[in-house]
Amino acid sequence: MTYIAFPQWQPGMIINEARANSAALIGRVVFKATRDTNQAISSTSQANPDQVNAISWETISDDELGGWSSGAPTRYTCQLAGWYKIEVKVGFNAATLGTARTLGIYVGTTLQPAGHFRTATTFTNQVHTQSGYLTVLLGVGDYVELVPGQDTGNPLNTATGGVRPLIEIAFARPA
Repeated sequence: MTYIAFPQWQPGMIINEARANSAALIGRVVFKATRDTNQAISSTSQANPDQVNAISWETISDDELGGWSSGAPTRYTCQLAGWYKIEVKVGFNAATLGTARTLGIYVGTTLQPAGHFRTATTFTNQVHTQSGYLTVLLGVGDYVELVPGQDTGNPLNTATGGVRPLIEIAFARPA
């Protein structure tokens, strides 16, 4: 399928395949991936996300626009400029240490404003899940990463099964 940068329908505009396909992207999930095995997340000060801990995606169940590459498995790279809704989730294995679990949505090397999700609590020996979403404007070539954080003082593995890390990106609207 061919997609184009498509701002909106205009009076008298001819409907062609690329325009129709692009208009049909609105609200559609264009990327979905999970991490199905444990990934060690190093401990950081105040559990702040550190890009060295970006989740490396293993199972790509949807990549409508071809933005993921096994050569850069932590990244989804934008192929069509526009606004995207990014939904993320990460599960942490059980640990009793630390006071926070976090995750951050990065575009390039920048933690997005309002894209830092944090739970501060006294943890018991149970799996903990952190999730969030954010709508961001992406240009062609911008890349998105999910970066978890924790402060146990030791590496902590991400969980597997139903609480495994997930990213789902939907095309919200043209730029």
